[in-house]
Amino acid sequence: MPVVGFPELYQHAADHQYGLALVNVHALPIARGVLDCAAEQDAPLVLGVNGDRLVDGLLPSLESMARQATSPLSLLGVRIENAEQAVQAIRLGCNALVLADGLGEVAVSELRELGASCGIDTFENNELSDVLVKVDEELEPGRLGVLAPAPSSWQQLDASVAQAAAKLLDGLFSKQGAAGQGSAALKACKPWHPVEHLIIYNTTVDDAKSAELAAEGRRVLDRIPGVRATWSGRAVKDDAGYRWCWLFRFAHAAVIDSYRVHPDHVAYADNHFRPIAGDRISIDYHLTGPEES
Repeated sequence: MPVVGFPELYQHAADHQYGLALVNVHALPIARGVLDCAAEQDAPLVLGVNGDRLVDGLLPSLESMARQATSPLSLLGVRIENAEQAVQAIRLGCNALVLADGLGEVAVSELRELGASCGIDTFENNELSDVLVKVDEELEPGRLGVLAPAPSSWQQLDASVAQAAAKLLDGLFSKQGAAGQGSAALKACKPWHPVEHLIIYNTTVDDAKSAELAAEGRRVLDRIPGVRATWSGRAVKDDAGYRWCWLFRFAHAAVIDSYRVHPDHVAYADNHFRPIAGDRISIDYHLTGPEES
């Protein structure tokens, strides 16, 4: 899995004296071009998405592409302005946050605390040295389009933007000394795994009430910081040993503890779940699937 922890990747670049590109992604064709170039150059990199771009569907697709890449990389939420953006960035797959400039001391402290509860490192701009080479305006789609031939279709436009992005990064990887560092960085850095929190259980109430309580749980528990996704389910067979289940995707193993003591979880568990689900099993897993192979 090429997605690795950002602090380790950053430290590897500092220790081996190469520039680590932070590519601020504005569109998926840019990401495709950058990832293709990184693979060819065996170069580590960091992909970033601005806090005000988190709601447009870009980041989930970016994470899927990143997990199938061959070069080690991290996913950053950048220019994060508030807790809402921080929670959303973590939910959508970012494994580090860079805060917007100009935030007050109290806001910075609160965002650091929120990130830590989710196993996410949080940085201010002035904490990141010249090791991190920011690529932003050069990769805006409009500017890249100027570099490419006039397309006759959307497919050609996407391809030309990807090629222009790859050409720009090709020169940057070589200039900053990152080319050829990917394989070593992958060995040195910890892989970044989400955690699956599984509960299977039986209830002491009828099916209608069990389903009602599960729906309420999805509404409440899905909003807790560090929870990336929430599913509840019922066994296909009525005579299953355990007829009901929960599956939560946590951003990081640290969420196991912060989720357990979060007030919303405590209130739901004590008032709704535990009283009717004494017969239960709860286990946390790292999963291996097609995106890891």
